[in-house]
Amino acid sequence: MLTQCYGLSVHDRELTMTLLLLGAPLALLGIVAGIYVAGLIHDHRISDLSASQYMAMHQMRDKTFARVMPVMALATLVLVTASAALVIDPGLPRIAAACTIALLVVDTMLTVARQLPLNRQIQSWTEATIPANWTNIRDRWAAQHRTRALLGVTAFACLLPAVMLTAHLA
Repeated sequence: MLTQCYGLSVHDRELTMTLLLLGAPLALLGIVAGIYVAGLIHDHRISDLSASQYMAMHQMRDKTFARVMPVMALATLVLVTASAALVIDPGLPRIAAACTIALLVVDTMLTVARQLPLNRQIQSWTEATIPANWTNIRDRWAAQHRTRALLGVTAFACLLPAVMLTAHLA
């Protein structure tokens, strides 16, 4: 009876936990990377917007992402770290997972040091206070977002083989 829980043997429960610890961070990182890429697609023609249109779009978008992304980024980092420590196989899979963690940390540092201050600046604008150099701010934000998208997609590309190689052995 002790080896049975919800109809699963100890081995089946361990396998289920391993697969969850492999799949959850991969899925969450895929969502984060997808959000970054969606931003690139969305902003493809951002230069067509007037100053007031850009301000309204960025302020609206940032209100959503300011609530969602910190939680997603932290959860992703925690789950990837837990997966690397607990279930990713040693050797190449763990090295790839460590690279993923490093990329996520760099992304977080870039976000906190560069993107969030620009977001706060843009959030403070009104129609009457949009600065004359608003296109420089827009372009700097976009360049930094491209870097973040590259970090996110590369992190996903590192985690995927780590998970696949480990899951193959599970």
